Amino acid sequence: MTFALVFAFLAAALAAIALVPLVRLFALHIGLVDQPDTERKLHARPIALAGGLAVFLSMLAGIFLALGFQTGWTYEIPIGFDTQPWLVLLGALVAILVVGLIDDKWILRGRQKLLAQCLIALVVVGSGTSLNEISLLGTEIPLGIFALPVSVLWLLISINALNLLDGADGMATTVGVFISGALAVISFLHDSPALNSITAFALCGALLGFLFYNRPPASIFLGDAGSMMVGLLVGVLAMWCRQKETTAFAAAPLAILVLPLFDSVAAITRRWLTGRSLYTSDRGHMHHLLNDKFGRVGTLWVVAAACTVSSTTAIASVWLQQSWLAPVGALLVLAVFVSTRTFGHSEFRLVAGRAWHLIHSFLLRPAVCEQQKHERVLKIQGDGPWQFVWEPLIDFAVRQELASVKIDVNMAWLHESYHATWRSVQLPEPALQSVVRIPLFAARGSGEHAEQVPIGRLEIIAASNADSLNRLSDFLEHAAELQLQVKQVVSRIEEIKRGDPISDLPFPWYQEHNSASA
Repeated sequence: MTFALVFAFLAAALAAIALVPLVRLFALHIGLVDQPDTERKLHARPIALAGGLAVFLSMLAGIFLALGFQTGWTYEIPIGFDTQPWLVLLGALVAILVVGLIDDKWILRGRQKLLAQCLIALVVVGSGTSLNEISLLGTEIPLGIFALPVSVLWLLISINALNLLDGADGMATTVGVFISGALAVISFLHDSPALNSITAFALCGALLGFLFYNRPPASIFLGDAGSMMVGLLVGVLAMWCRQKETTAFAAAPLAILVLPLFDSVAAITRRWLTGRSLYTSDRGHMHHLLNDKFGRVGTLWVVAAACTVSSTTAIASVWLQQSWLAPVGALLVLAVFVSTRTFGHSEFRLVAGRAWHLIHSFLLRPAVCEQQKHERVLKIQGDGPWQFVWEPLIDFAVRQELASVKIDVNMAWLHESYHATWRSVQLPEPALQSVVRIPLFAARGSGEHAEQVPIGRLEIIAASNADSLNRLSDFLEHAAELQLQVKQVVSRIEEIKRGDPISDLPFPWYQEHNSASA
C-alpha cells in the first residue's frame, strides 16, 4: 500500500512536469490567456491558463499507474467496492473543468458560474456524498433535514475558497499541495479506502509538478478551471475522510483548509459590512496584501509556513486522537496573521466595530439613543487623506442634525479602500427616513486615455419631517463641490504613488460653504 501511494505521488508529479509545457503551448495557441489589468491582477504580461487541465490529467495518470502497480496491472475491482461515487466524482470534476475553461476563455457572470457550481454540487451530494452529522469537540450533532444544504454549502465553499486565492504566482498551488498532502496522510493514518489515499497523493504530486512552472515568475496559471476542480476534489475527499469512530476528522479538514476559508470569510465580511456587492473586485484578498508586504517569493514562504503549522496540527490531532489540536493550530495561524496586520486586521476591526455598536445600543436608555452618535473610520487599504472629505461631512451632519452619514471608496488600481460611518445609535424607522445616495467618481488613467469610473458612494439619512427636504436639498446643492474634493484626494494619492511633488489640497467643501455664508 505504501509503495502504491509513493508511486501515485511520483508518477503524477513527473506527468505534470511533462504535460504542463504541452498544455501551455495549446493555451497560448487558442488564446486562452489571462490578460493583465490595472485593478487586481499582479502580472504584467499575458499568462497561459488551463493549468488545471494539466493537473487533472497528471492526477489521473498517477492514479491509473498506482492502481496498476497495486493490482499487478490487472486492475481488478475488489469485491464490495462501490464504483458509483467515484464515477459521479469523475463526472463532476470534468463538468467543473468545462465550466472553468469557459469562464477562463469568455468570462461568465458571477451568478452563472455559481448556478453551475450549485448544480454540480447537488449531483455529488445527491449521489450519496453528504454530511449527516458534524462533530464538535467530541459531540456528535446530527444534521437531519439540513444534511443536504449543509453538504452543498460545504462543497461550494471548498470550490470557491481556493479559487479566491488563485491571484498570485504559485499561491493557490502551494496551498493545494499542503491541503491534498495533509488529507492524504490523514486518510492513510486511518486506513481509509486505498483509492482515497491514492487520489489525494496523486493530486498532491500533480500540484507539486505544476508548481515547477507556476512558481514566480509563473508561465502558466491554474485558472478558474484548475482552482475550482481542486477545490471540489478536496471538498469531497474531506467528506470521505471523515469517520465515525474519531471526532478529530471533523476539525482536521477545516484546519487544513484554514487559509482559503479565512480568505473567503474575510472577503465576504469586508464586502457585506461595507455594503458592497459580493461580486465586487478589490485588492483586499490575502494574496494581494501578502504580495505588497513580502513580495512574490516571500509570499510563498509565508503561505508555506502557515500551511505547515495548520497541516501538522491537523495530522497530529488525528494521529494522537486529540481533536483540540487541529482548531488550536488553525487559530494560531489566524492570530498571527491578524495581530501582525498581515491579513484580516481590517475585517476584524469592522466586525469589532459593529459588535461594539450593537452592545452600546443595548446599554443606552431610549431617550438618549437618537442623540448618541457612533463613528467608525477604517482605512481598509492605503493611506489616502480622506479626512479632507470625511471631517467636513461630519460637520455638515451635526449642523443639519442628520441621522447617518456613510462613505465607502474602493479603488483597486490604486490599492486604496476607505470606509467610514457616522450615525445615531437608533436610526429612524425605515418608513420615516429620507435617504440620498450619490455615486462618487474619479479619473482612471491620464491624458486622452483617462476615464471617469465609479469609485464608491456616499449615503446620508435624515429623519423625515418638515425640514428634512431643506436639509437634503442643501446637501445636493453642494454635491458638485464635494465631488471635486474627492477628485482632489484621488489626485493626491496618485501623486504619492508616482512619487511626484505633492500639491496642496483645497479647503474642504463645507468649510468653503460656511465661509461664503458668513
